[in-house]
Amino acid sequence: MLRKLLQQGASVATIRVLGTGMGVAISIVLARAFGTEALGVYSFCIALFMLATVPISYGWAGMLLRSVAREGRLDGMSRAMARYGAVGAVGMALLAAVVGYVALRIGRTDIATLLEPVALGAVGLLAVALLADQVSALRMASLRGIDRPTLAQLPEMVLRPTFLIAGIGALWFFYGPDGLAQTMLGVFAAVALAALLSALFGQVLLSRVAKLSPPRRVDPLTQRHWIASAAALAGSAGLVQLNGYVDLLLLGGMRDADEVGLYRAGLQIAMLANFGYIALNMLAGQRFSNLLAKGDKQAASQTGTHLSRLALLTAIPVPIALLIGGEWIFGFLFGADFAPSALPALIVSLGFCFSATIGMAHALLIMSHGEFIAIRLTAVALATNVMLCLLLIPAYGMLGAAVSNVVASALWNVLLWYFARKRTGIDPSAVGLIASDGTNG
Repeated sequence: MLRKLLQQGASVATIRVLGTGMGVAISIVLARAFGTEALGVYSFCIALFMLATVPISYGWAGMLLRSVAREGRLDGMSRAMARYGAVGAVGMALLAAVVGYVALRIGRTDIATLLEPVALGAVGLLAVALLADQVSALRMASLRGIDRPTLAQLPEMVLRPTFLIAGIGALWFFYGPDGLAQTMLGVFAAVALAALLSALFGQVLLSRVAKLSPPRRVDPLTQRHWIASAAALAGSAGLVQLNGYVDLLLLGGMRDADEVGLYRAGLQIAMLANFGYIALNMLAGQRFSNLLAKGDKQAASQTGTHLSRLALLTAIPVPIALLIGGEWIFGFLFGADFAPSALPALIVSLGFCFSATIGMAHALLIMSHGEFIAIRLTAVALATNVMLCLLLIPAYGMLGAAVSNVVASALWNVLLWYFARKRTGIDPSAVGLIASDGTNG
């Protein structure tokens, strides 16, 4: 089992490393080409964009992953579930466009003021990207469910950022937009095009590697059950996403775009400590679902502990590097103006090390149908994060945002570990404590 985890983990992590590196490269290109203000506006809008993906990308797609993983194939019921999800994706894109446009027109933050001249075009382009992203999430869930996690990530982790970097580079080299508003319109056009191209490639990939059964007809009772289940999953994931972005969003609401850009750069480098956790977590969901269905708690416990230890090994080098030469790293990558990003990056990367130590408790809780527990725990962490941000950001800026992020994340992970262990008898942490039935990691 460990050998297979290492093999698939290495494969998934390689894609994830490329994707994380490409994400950092996007920030570097934006910062070098258009400055901290452009990076700040982009980061703020993408954070809101990610929150808008939650109902389909994390709710419906999470339900689809569980369905496909249970059967090990894309049967007729899963195909029907995917089609209903695609219809929902269209509705969510339209709703997000309306809400986003109204928010830009009436907003009084520094970022809303900067984007107001191009509000309609910016929102329209991001809505197109949102639709493509949600369809891609459904396809990714299908591939993960049939145990093809590496192929599932390829379009979004490698191709999409490559297209986006190429688009931003072309914008800078050939067009040279006049003013920040026109610059951001061009950047959002590159975002939309990259999302569409990667979604098309992903659909071709799915059709080639999976046997697709004809969709089944679904009765209204089943549809209502799906909606309720997806809503629960989306509620939990939405709170997780909001908890992950609320520090940046509140920083954008209380400080200027330049500081948001500096903080975004810090988060991008700190995220390198989390790539292993995220990559391995993609394996955790499918395995926990399968092993729990078989009643094999010992294998599930061993899987959780192995994954946590591997994630911790990949996380530790980042805070060490930042502690030794953080300011030099940011100056070299982003420019001398980004040296203040080093300390927030160190703080957040230490938080990711703690998360890796706790392990994939959230995936374990979700795959054991504990999404309602997860929602309540995430709400507690979110409330803590918001309260700390409101207290610390006015006085300490991005340092206050970083501390709020880490404290809330640590609280959330400890609570998830406790309740996942209580529900399943499995300890997914790197420690691997003895489970309630006598198994261990």
